[in-house]
Amino acid sequence: MGVMKRKEQSFWLVHLLIFFNLLLALVAFIKDIVVASYFGTSGIADAINLAFFLPDTLGNNLIGAAIAVSSIPVLTKLSLNENQSLYQDTIQKLGAIVITGTLLLLVICSLFFQSLMHLFPLDTHESSTTVFTYFLIMTPIICCAPLWLLGSSVLQASRKFIIPAITPIVFNLVLLIALLWCLWKGIPQTYGGRAFSFASTFGTMLCVIVTWAFVLRQQKWRWSLQSLSLKSDFTEVQKVLYTFFAYALILFFSQLGLLAERLFASSLQTGTIAALTYAYRLSQFPLWVFIAAINTFILPTISLHLEKNDLASLKRDLVKSLLLVIGSSGFISLIFVLFSEPIVSLLFLRGSFTADSVQLTSDILKGYGLSILGQSLYVFCTRFYVAQSKMKVPLCIGLIGCSVNIGLLFIFVPWLGAGGIGYAVAISSTISGGLLLSHFIRDLVQIVRKGGTSAE
Repeated sequence: MGVMKRKEQSFWLVHLLIFFNLLLALVAFIKDIVVASYFGTSGIADAINLAFFLPDTLGNNLIGAAIAVSSIPVLTKLSLNENQSLYQDTIQKLGAIVITGTLLLLVICSLFFQSLMHLFPLDTHESSTTVFTYFLIMTPIICCAPLWLLGSSVLQASRKFIIPAITPIVFNLVLLIALLWCLWKGIPQTYGGRAFSFASTFGTMLCVIVTWAFVLRQQKWRWSLQSLSLKSDFTEVQKVLYTFFAYALILFFSQLGLLAERLFASSLQTGTIAALTYAYRLSQFPLWVFIAAINTFILPTISLHLEKNDLASLKRDLVKSLLLVIGSSGFISLIFVLFSEPIVSLLFLRGSFTADSVQLTSDILKGYGLSILGQSLYVFCTRFYVAQSKMKVPLCIGLIGCSVNIGLLFIFVPWLGAGGIGYAVAISSTISGGLLLSHFIRDLVQIVRKGGTSAE
């Protein structure tokens, strides 16, 4: 009875996380609707998206996501250990490394950002200056986002999922309030872009404060500068960093694909970068709501089962979660492919977002919609390998997917225009998701068989 109760509680938690992620999606979609109405697919919209891309890529999608995922298995294990001093020392070391590394990266990006902008064929010098101004305002995200996500991983490792689920909602609410204020006051788009940039930075900082306030509150924290000494034990930190660099490389392949997509989009008509961003965010809906909820639950759960050698529970939770991933992402993929134009019209057709904007965005969304299942499978299966610190398989498959994506962009964009970007992603993500799923099934079966009677 106790085991059944724990099973029910586990998947009740997934449902609760799905609720919070639905709330996040709702707030984010309202924000995107306001952004589309305010900026449309104008040159300012392109400038905002280009300026936000680097801080968001480095802070959130690369360093932040990698440190969050890679630290959970080690922190989950340490949270079960009675040695709370080692647990806290490890967190302090990780925090110090994140702060030092991201500050250095911030300085480097600030020095070389304008050189990077030469890769994008922007219309005028004024456009380049606007992009750089917005970028400078948002550079603190490079440091703040990894700290926010590290704090979230500390909470998740100790099975506290609510605050990590709520803080992204807070971030999007800050942006939404700033944009609504700009619309209400009739602020010109150029200054509205600055308001968006300041709100992005402030929202990220606020999430850092909220997250770490709860991290420090959950236990009596013992600060010690001695733990940062190079002579102290870095064994657990080294385990995190090993997985971090491998997972960061996987994410780098993904972000390299996104960068290539924006490079190709910048060579097309004005507003294509903005349309690409709108389509991309819509296609991420199942990842935000369902897959993110499952992954938030599944990584510390896998780590827990492996630590206890509970192979029966490992198999049960992985199979249930996999079926939920396939069902939810497959259904939403079908909806986006069949009804891309009505969806874009319903959400965005107002204000500066014209009928031409609808056509441009929906053309890209059709291809992106086809990519949802493959992306979901790849993201889910990667968590299985992260929990075991065995990153070779997802790393190699990620490189294959990135290469296929970039190669197909050279074929599809000249042939199909902006819509070709989405179809290139669809094919590459299907290949990478299918390949990793086949390896995941094979490796899971092998683990359960090796467990013998303990798996039953």
